[in-house]
Amino acid sequence: METIVQRLERLHRTDNWNQNDKEWLAEYLKGDISELYLISLEDFRKDLAEKKMLLDDNESNLILNNIHNNIRVPKHGRTIGRLWIGIAVAASISGIVVTGFLLRKQLENWINPPVKYEEAIALKGELKLIQLADGTNIWLNADSKLRYPDRFKENTREVTLSGEAFFKVAHKEGKPFIIHSGKINTTVLGTSFNIKAYSEDKAVKVTVVTGKVGVSVKEPAVKRHIIMLTPNMQLVFVKTTGSLVSKTIDDASSVMSWQQGKLKYHNAPLSEVIADLQRKYNVLIKADKNLLNCTLYADFDNLPLQKVLKLIGAIINAHAIKEGNGYRLKGKGCN
Repeated sequence: METIVQRLERLHRTDNWNQNDKEWLAEYLKGDISELYLISLEDFRKDLAEKKMLLDDNESNLILNNIHNNIRVPKHGRTIGRLWIGIAVAASISGIVVTGFLLRKQLENWINPPVKYEEAIALKGELKLIQLADGTNIWLNADSKLRYPDRFKENTREVTLSGEAFFKVAHKEGKPFIIHSGKINTTVLGTSFNIKAYSEDKAVKVTVVTGKVGVSVKEPAVKRHIIMLTPNMQLVFVKTTGSLVSKTIDDASSVMSWQQGKLKYHNAPLSEVIADLQRKYNVLIKADKNLLNCTLYADFDNLPLQKVLKLIGAIINAHAIKEGNGYRLKGKGCN
């Protein structure tokens, strides 16, 4: 059976540690680690004898300068040999400290590897489902991007969204889920909701289907309270003015109908509809200026683009013409 020293020497000589070795060393480092000091000191002395460098030049010079600054000039009768022993001991202590630090850091990385960040992108004309390590499901709408860790280590779960996504957050008591989307932070524990935060849109919209959501603005100069949203509530943050408006809507689930390829609008401006169509169908669509003030009440249930444009034209008194690789809406408009 291995003694403590034998086990430490074996671990010191190899990188092939099993889980039992890692757990044993983790417990050992919590107590008296004098055996590790002895092994580190012996290893340091061997390196000195073989003239090996344990540290880079900057670190070595820093240690040597500290040693020299703390050594007094020897009085007559004191041998140089004794002084050299003092220097060697001081250098050995420095080596032990560095070795211990490196071993601790190495152990931390073995037991708890660093978090890696992933990036999921839904291209125009594409929808994507992302499943996080905590059980949360996120549906990305077209032309959207989500940055998230491969696992959550701290007391919060944080991701960053650019574009639109529907979240179904797994409940974790005491571990809130935070979505950063431009100037807006949305915080939940476990619920389902939609965030629409495209950089080119004039506003960010947060719509709640189930549970409770807290929304705040990243604005250090102005202290703002968190606005709480419950089912069938929507918050609109206007980027240009910084205003926040919350309201009750008839059916929050209709807001995320895009998951099924549907587009539903209730008094939506034509500019917003066009932006959605461009992302869904990956095509350029323009409209004459006099049409942009028109609003729509419409449901487009997985229809081909040409039929959608024809229906829009009928609603706003316009028609679509082919223009280059895209389309343009022209007509008298709704006024």
